Amino acid sequence: MSDEKRLEFSIPSNNLQIIKIYNEMRNGQLRVNNGYQRKLVWKRLHKENFIDTILRNYPFPEIYLAPGMLDQERLILIDEIVDGQQRLSTIRDYIEGTDIFALDSKLIPKFSELDSEARKRFLNYEVSVRYLKDVNPEQVREIFQRINKTDYSLNSTERLHARWGDSEFVCFAKQLIEPDFDTEGVLYVIPASDRLEFTSFFHGEDDDEDGVFSEVDISRMYALQYIMTLVATLDSQEYFARYDRTASYIEAYNESFNQGPDLKDRLLAAIRFICTLPIKRASRWYKKANLFTLIVELDKTDLASIDPIKLGNALSKLDWRASVAELGLESPEKVELNQREQRYFAYAREAVNQKAAREFRGEFLAELIKSARVDKWERI
Repeated sequence: MSDEKRLEFSIPSNNLQIIKIYNEMRNGQLRVNNGYQRKLVWKRLHKENFIDTILRNYPFPEIYLAPGMLDQERLILIDEIVDGQQRLSTIRDYIEGTDIFALDSKLIPKFSELDSEARKRFLNYEVSVRYLKDVNPEQVREIFQRINKTDYSLNSTERLHARWGDSEFVCFAKQLIEPDFDTEGVLYVIPASDRLEFTSFFHGEDDDEDGVFSEVDISRMYALQYIMTLVATLDSQEYFARYDRTASYIEAYNESFNQGPDLKDRLLAAIRFICTLPIKRASRWYKKANLFTLIVELDKTDLASIDPIKLGNALSKLDWRASVAELGLESPEKVELNQREQRYFAYAREAVNQKAAREFRGEFLAELIKSARVDKWERI
């Protein structure tokens, strides 16, 4: 441990009344250091539940403040909010009746609607505060990072979830694969019957049926990452590298995800069509990389123009040919994959997530789907 980051003394906790903290915020005596603080990410339900906590006189985690700068014109010291900006901003907005607190709520009354005694209790509520006196900027930054670091071994999706776990985009994706996901407070709730179709498709209808995801995929949120990437790809209507766009979707659609109903219908149409194909759940087409591409390309297609039997047979035959070629199985005829087929299966097998690889896989399956089209007179 480096000496320059060690504190000489522990930091005691003190209590400050909300009215004092609010007046300091209003007077500009408390500010956020945007150099390391996070953006405000709380949704309406978070904010309302937090205010409800105070109204019930329940405790909440302590706030960290640190000496900031001296305003030489007003002759006041401006302190920094090291940790707790979302809590303090929510308190300010509630008192002033701004942001979501300008709207009617089923959970809490507006501050202006509180009677005199309730308003007094709220303003006199004591907040636990640690004031980082005699702490240098490097130590302040280190303390902030340690307060907000949950687990050193989190993967990228888990880190995103720790910060944006209740993003409307994330909640939409969770409804597609988590049978027990609690939709309380979620703006768009997928109908129960549709959710059952999604979860049955991705996990299998019973223990004997192969699911798309392994237990590790589910426990480490790789399944959620997969679904979010799939949904973002369908919405943007183009392939992208790895999970870059997924992260931006999580943040951009924190408050609402208005595309949810349309994307639910499109995704449901694609998986329902896949269920009509004469292919086995154990086939390679239900493996993550292949299924991802198949769903995206079917979404681009007029499914009424595709013969599911013809497409299913083409996929099954290709699956068989790939197995014979890759595993050296015995066959009455010599089986070889052409270069495009070899390239496709190499990309799928290695789960190559670069944009060019995804685009190639898409083009390959698009051609296969196109070959299963039926003429208009055959549909009459």
